[in-house]
Amino acid sequence: WSTVTLELTKLQLTVVRKDSIITNTSDERPKRPSSALDWPSTASSVDKSSISNEGSSSTKQGKEPDEKFVVSEPSLFISKTPLPYNTSQDEEKDFVHIQNHSSITRPGVEQTGWDPAGGLDYLVWDPFDGINCEVCKKGNDERCILICDECNLGYHTYCLRPVVSTIPTAEWLCPQCSSGESGREGFEKLVKDLVKDFSQVASFLKLPFQSPEEIANCHKDVLEFLSMTTPRSLRFVALGYGKRKTLTTEVGGVHLNRKNCKHLWLLPEPQLEPKNSCHSFATMVAAMKYCGVVQYSEELVYANGVSEDMNDASKDTIQKMSKENTTMFRLYKDNIKKGVYPPVEVVYDDELGFTVRALSSLPRHTILTEYVGEVTTIEKCYETSSDSLMILLETGDPKTSLIIDPTRISNIARFLSGVNNRILKSRRKANVRTRRFVIDGKSRVALFTSRQIEAGESLNYDYNAGNEGKSVKDILRTGFYDTSKFL
Repeated sequence: WSTVTLELTKLQLTVVRKDSIITNTSDERPKRPSSALDWPSTASSVDKSSISNEGSSSTKQGKEPDEKFVVSEPSLFISKTPLPYNTSQDEEKDFVHIQNHSSITRPGVEQTGWDPAGGLDYLVWDPFDGINCEVCKKGNDERCILICDECNLGYHTYCLRPVVSTIPTAEWLCPQCSSGESGREGFEKLVKDLVKDFSQVASFLKLPFQSPEEIANCHKDVLEFLSMTTPRSLRFVALGYGKRKTLTTEVGGVHLNRKNCKHLWLLPEPQLEPKNSCHSFATMVAAMKYCGVVQYSEELVYANGVSEDMNDASKDTIQKMSKENTTMFRLYKDNIKKGVYPPVEVVYDDELGFTVRALSSLPRHTILTEYVGEVTTIEKCYETSSDSLMILLETGDPKTSLIIDPTRISNIARFLSGVNNRILKSRRKANVRTRRFVIDGKSRVALFTSRQIEAGESLNYDYNAGNEGKSVKDILRTGFYDTSKFL
């Protein structure tokens, strides 16, 4: 905050508080009503056009142009209506104070202010009122302007790259005031360090192996099976599995798809090259550490007063899932425990931020991951600035409706990119879908491919699926994110 010295005469020339004398027709004796404010005319010394050019809030959308006038500089205004917080007894709300200046008062006279005209009630000090976005140079959409905590310059959340989808609750620094190293450079450096010391990766992900060599030994049988060039059906017969009608078969302790069914989920298969697996794991851990994740998990974590009993799927209308898909999901979780992850990597894009990219072909309906994190209520979701919240259970009551917050505890699910569901071209980028389902009476969320995905493609899905046709206001109320500015 700054201190502005304003001469009383300058204030008086801008706005004069005067008494109006009205003649009473009954006894023709003058009566003195309550004081009123005499506002300057358009031709007065207060230049309203200059206020508009300076980008003050008096010209911003949704406000009348004559709502307030600049008194001294763009930060100090006189309002046409009394300001409640100026007349409040709470000293912390008194943003504007008046006191006698030491240069014009006799020694020993108190410096407390004298405000016979009550002008203090109409003064407002707002140093951020005239701030424009440093990128687009516009001052519209005030609710979307972030103020840097160091330089006090403003940036629209959607003008930043990557786009900021939620307002941070902690300290925020603009790109110029943040560290000189870009996000991509810092992330790639962390990946290289983790590849060199794979034990950190294995410890963070709780893997059953500590090196690429151990991956090859641990999955020797299944890697040999997948490297064969003969048709898969013949391979199963050659290994003695016969012509079974089961959807999956276990090879070397790893569950593999036996055949593809049009409407059923598929299991992701391990990468043939162990070094590629190490790189994939390293990017996952690097991304989580870079974002401040303190714990990796593949299960929901109930904390902060939320118990597992609150996740009662009977309180919501969740579509039932087939027994076959339920079985496939359980087998997927079993494979994860054995270190068999989808063939993907996490990358950092200067425009989009973190995103997930396929390292090999992924058939349609391949399970990618379960959306996990700390489970909390919608009532408490405003305590976090996470840009990756996911609805878990909707009961109609914010106190019992549950969301997943992956800020502190998560897996790779939080890094899949969102699409702008307001633009057809962006919607077509969606190649992943989410689904809520029920296991053992508890609601869960899974992500799976919605079409064939080739190596090198980024994985994207609609953060607000199911909200088609709704206004941005309704989406923010039910889906948390306004993706209309996504690239």
